[in-house]
Amino acid sequence: MSQKLRCLVIGIPEARAAEGSLRPGEFASIDLAAFDSHLPLPATLELVVAPLFCKSFDALEIIERLGAQDYRKTLRVVAPKLPNRQVVLRELRSHAARQGITIELIEEG
Repeated sequence: MSQKLRCLVIGIPEARAAEGSLRPGEFASIDLAAFDSHLPLPATLELVVAPLFCKSFDALEIIERLGAQDYRKTLRVVAPKLPNRQVVLRELRSHAARQGITIELIEEG
C-alpha cells in the first residue's frame, strides 16, 4: 500500500476520489478480501469509507478490523436511506468508541 495513502475505500468498487481532491497514490479502492494484503495501514491514512452492509461484510466487521490495526481516525459509513438513522448511528458509534474510531454516517438517495 502506498505510504502516501490518505483515503481507503473498502467494498465500494465504483468509488472514485473527487477530481483534484487527492494526488495519485493518496486514494485506493479495494474489496475486503484484499484488506490483509494492504497491511500495515500507513500513518498517512486519514479516512476509510465502507458500506453499512453488502453481500460479504458489514460496517461492524470493518470497525473491528480497523481497530485491530490501531486505526484511530475516521470511518465514513455509506448507507441507503434509513428509517431511523439515529438508532443505526448510535449502534455504530458504540462499537467504534471501543476502538477509538470516529464514525460518520452518509445516507444515499
